[in-house]
Amino acid sequence: MIVVFAPNPALERVALVDHYRAGEPQKPMRVTTYAGGAGLRAASVIRLLGGETLALGFVGGHLGALLRDCLERQDIPHLLTPIQSDTRGDFLLLDREKGVITEIPELPPAYTAEEADKLVAGLERHLTGASLLLIADGQDDDPALFSRAIAAAAARDIPVLADVCGNALSAAIEGRVWLIRINLKSLQRQTERSLQHDSAIIEEARAMVSRGVGNVIVTLGEEGALLVNPEGAWRVKAPVVSHFNPTGSGETLSGAVAVYWEKTGNIVDAVRYGCAAGSVNVTHDEPGYATPAEVKILLPKTTARLVTPR
Repeated sequence: MIVVFAPNPALERVALVDHYRAGEPQKPMRVTTYAGGAGLRAASVIRLLGGETLALGFVGGHLGALLRDCLERQDIPHLLTPIQSDTRGDFLLLDREKGVITEIPELPPAYTAEEADKLVAGLERHLTGASLLLIADGQDDDPALFSRAIAAAAARDIPVLADVCGNALSAAIEGRVWLIRINLKSLQRQTERSLQHDSAIIEEARAMVSRGVGNVIVTLGEEGALLVNPEGAWRVKAPVVSHFNPTGSGETLSGAVAVYWEKTGNIVDAVRYGCAAGSVNVTHDEPGYATPAEVKILLPKTTARLVTPR
């Protein structure tokens, strides 16, 4: 089972308009609501691709009740810790012709030390029998919660896939996790460097590997991803598809990598599978969506090329 630690879930509302015009009233073609935030997007992908998962996080208030309903509808097994604060919302406006117009995420809710203790205690109970811990939702100002989750997995020899940025990235590096997934923009902010070439990106990823991280995946949007580990660096590229909604493609990749690696233990092929799933995601309204049939179509055309050996 893949346990997903998602302390900052969101109720995501996605509105699709035919043609966005700034300053004019918009009549959406459809409005849909999902259980979202980075962690729940990844958990949804794991379920869609046939993996067994359990999502853990905080929930509170009216939006929290709606979030629970969405989790049931999306068939995502979950164990949510109640908090006094309200679950956050996330609004996404899509243009059918142009793709994403804007995403408006609310700030994550506050939680008390007691509420954090309950969430970590629940995680510790459910790590028994888990094959992998996937940590996401890393926009937390306090990395201590992520450090505690990583330590809980390490104490049980469970590998950790950390889909994080900001302070949570520092916690993942210090925790020497099995895999870090980060997009290029977040890596540039973290390193305060303009990483224009593969060699510079690989250099920064190798710096994490030198500190004990097992694998680093840097996602590059339409250009695919770079996988770096002690064995070398690979450029992984999925075929170009009709570009619509790239929101959630990184979390889709992470969820797909977790599913494939759990089955095979092959990290390079797992990243190929993840990149194919990420490309599927851009064709859907829902952030974090890919089905086995769709991934199967793109996978034969998804390549992994060794660019630098160890």
